[in-house]
Amino acid sequence: MLQTIDTNLWTATQPLSMLGLQIGARMTIVRLGSGGLLVHAPIALTPELRAAIDSLGPVQAVIAPNSMHHLFLGPFLAAYPSARGYAAPGAIAKHPELQLESIPKNPDLLWAGDLDQVELEGAPKLGEVAFFHRASRTLILTDWVFYFAQAPNWLTGLYLRLSRALGKPTQTAVMKSLIKDRAAARASVERLLQWDFDRVVMSHRDILPSGGKEAVRAATAWL
Repeated sequence: MLQTIDTNLWTATQPLSMLGLQIGARMTIVRLGSGGLLVHAPIALTPELRAAIDSLGPVQAVIAPNSMHHLFLGPFLAAYPSARGYAAPGAIAKHPELQLESIPKNPDLLWAGDLDQVELEGAPKLGEVAFFHRASRTLILTDWVFYFAQAPNWLTGLYLRLSRALGKPTQTAVMKSLIKDRAAARASVERLLQWDFDRVVMSHRDILPSGGKEAVRAATAWL
């Protein structure tokens, strides 16, 4: 259910298919210095997943890090009413029924001791914020970069081969189409590349265990 990635860092996944492409969805959990948990890009909260989360500590923050990963904010905040909900502007607009805070420009005091962050500009419809878990040297992305180590089915494999995206982190054609200001996007990536990260955790498919900085540099070289 929960996969331990490093000390105080876990992920959980669930199936997700888009137009026949099996891309999966991943949630990341960080235990903060306070002992509480930050939930990044929440997925469906099953009883088994909730029990596993509860065994780690109290949930203090639930974050929708871009405008796409918002569907399970409500169930998570209902299950953990003392947690604070944060979201990108596009996700906030989709949930007027929730009491959500905008992800701040600089790390909130709640997680500043554990995580750095940067807004990935240039793709306003996405509005993604990237996070860096300093202790484990892990970059946490959502949709900015995908990584398929192997093809989960023939259709996905065909798409990946045509896109030259199989076996290496890449920005998909859809992601590239969302970038409207390449200069702003490149500036954001340059700020991100100043972090000392090695591992990259993404919200779809596989985790890149090492070599992350050069992989992200290569995936965004077109900018």
